[in-house]
Amino acid sequence: MKKLHFIKLSLAASVLASGTAIANEDTESKIANLESQMAALREDVKSNNLDTLSKLHMAGYANVDAIAGSDRQEDGFTAARFAPIFHFQFSDRVLFEGELEIETNADGETEIAAEYATIDLMLNDYMALVAGKFLSPIGQFRQNVHPSWINKLPTAPVGFGHGGAAPLSDLGVQLRGGIPLSGSMRANYALFTSNGPTLVVDEGDGEVKLEAEAASSNADGNFVYGGRVGFLPVPALELGLSGALGKIGVAGGHDVSDLAAGEPDRDYTVLGADAIYNLDTLQLRGEFIQQTVGSEANSAVAGGAVTEELEYTAWYAQAAYRVPDTKWEGVARIGDLDTPDADENRSQWSVGVNYLFANHVIIKAAYTVDDYDDNAIDDDERFNIQLAYGF
Repeated sequence: MKKLHFIKLSLAASVLASGTAIANEDTESKIANLESQMAALREDVKSNNLDTLSKLHMAGYANVDAIAGSDRQEDGFTAARFAPIFHFQFSDRVLFEGELEIETNADGETEIAAEYATIDLMLNDYMALVAGKFLSPIGQFRQNVHPSWINKLPTAPVGFGHGGAAPLSDLGVQLRGGIPLSGSMRANYALFTSNGPTLVVDEGDGEVKLEAEAASSNADGNFVYGGRVGFLPVPALELGLSGALGKIGVAGGHDVSDLAAGEPDRDYTVLGADAIYNLDTLQLRGEFIQQTVGSEANSAVAGGAVTEELEYTAWYAQAAYRVPDTKWEGVARIGDLDTPDADENRSQWSVGVNYLFANHVIIKAAYTVDDYDDNAIDDDERFNIQLAYGF
């Protein structure tokens, strides 16, 4: 009987050992199979030119605008805009960033434009090399405030949008970064060189326009050099100074690559100052920009229409206050635009009320008055409404 019991125990142990061996072989097979799959995945990643150090991120904003009560424009919905912003980063050293602006125009067609597209090389903790089309580093509004969900009012300050007095974008390279100073003091900087603007003169009616948006054409062969330095004595206050200089060409017609025959290059300078102050829910900001195009004798364009020195000047001051512990915010802004085109020169003031569903979702309603310098042009009063969403 004892012998039979011993035989049973031996058989059980043998079966258990055999099962364990089979289990180990199965586990080893699964591990080998998994390693084979990982190796194949790595080869697939390499063949697709991807890397585990790469990261893709999308942000952006959208807005819908409406206008009412204007003497110069019919009531209705005036804009539907979608502006995706793409970031593609490789390790900690290389970053691509670009913004597309997609919107419907007055004819119901869709327009797509590249607001900016740059490759950024992080040289060290305090400096980046930026190459491509970038928002003008002159001043604050264009490079930091223009997205609709950040701007406190439905419209840009007078002179700081398209066709105004402030530079919009550049195609070139820049060095930018920040510097820690003593205690909580900080500084930031942006130094750039670019193709620069072109003075466009319509030979038919003599209309003068400074085309200050980046173009891949540099028909005059000149470059503009400039930048901005910002100083933060305390975290809540930033003071900035901007400047640029160079030579620009003169184009006849509306094509910046079509230089006017016999027209000499002209001196070009920019001066700017800006400030922003935040105190709890109160934000104060202001900005001044002046672009100057030098005079030249013996101009052949438009019968000498641009022989004089030309100045494009704009400024604004703005205050915004969010009522504590509520979603309501009040805004007021004044500004002025002065250019060689007398029909565009005007002062402007706006008052508005905002409701913030969230910090990045805001509905804005503002009453704006444009007071034109030319008494023959009627002033314009209007209501602007905008729903903006940043993501």
